[in-house]
Amino acid sequence: MFRRLLGGALVCAAFAGSSSWAAAPPPLVMPAEEPWQFAVTPYLWLPSVSGSLRFSLPSGVADASTGPYNYLQNLKFAAMLQGEARKGDWSVFGDAIYLKFGRHSTTITTHGSGTLAIDSQRDGETSLKGGLLQLGGGRTVARLPRASIDAIAGLRYLGVSGSLDASMQTSVGLHGPSVSPAIHVSQRQDIFDGFVGVRGRVSLTEDGRWYVPFYLDVGTGTSKVTWQVMTGLGYAMKWGDVNASYRYLAFHGSGDQLVQTLRLNGPAISATFRF
Repeated sequence: MFRRLLGGALVCAAFAGSSSWAAAPPPLVMPAEEPWQFAVTPYLWLPSVSGSLRFSLPSGVADASTGPYNYLQNLKFAAMLQGEARKGDWSVFGDAIYLKFGRHSTTITTHGSGTLAIDSQRDGETSLKGGLLQLGGGRTVARLPRASIDAIAGLRYLGVSGSLDASMQTSVGLHGPSVSPAIHVSQRQDIFDGFVGVRGRVSLTEDGRWYVPFYLDVGTGTSKVTWQVMTGLGYAMKWGDVNASYRYLAFHGSGDQLVQTLRLNGPAISATFRF
């Protein structure tokens, strides 16, 4: 920067010393830096939530399916918010979700030793609540006449709490009578996954008002694999955007992790306010 200023000053001095003011070049103008742009997006996502949980018991484990939850019937509380800050080609973004579901009927399969030596199945109930926090950064890698693409990377955190309840059960089989004790257990798991992916938009009209947003990422960490995809239809206005989209988010665990699989997929509507 200093060399550019010094070089410009020397050139101006040389012209000023040998020419009239009319022939002098205009003063050196530095390009203005691009300002920061910010966006806040409150949204409503109505996903179908399903998967399988593995609870640790004193004498083994219990596997239970969870969901698919009826969103309007089982949902107790939800909060969702996205935010972004952009400067030129660079951006940082965040996404926060909290969901709490009531009880859901399930089939429980127990495995273990002692009184649980023989695998058994019975009916029970699960409840689920969790919070998702996603933070990332991106850089625009392509600007086409009607499309732009950002390469992104970041960290996704999922904190899940689940509970399992089943009454005592007695049965008579080939090996004689057996007793399956009552189950009342609650567990929590914190999942940290890194991810990479792409996001952007494709304009459907020349003025760019109607467009198709898209998002895709894949990652790993605490989860064996996690991935997310989103697309829909958006409309841009002076104050911001409105979107209708479909979003799918999945986590796949392993071993004795509480979350064996967890899938959230469904429609979403959002309004983005830019300033």
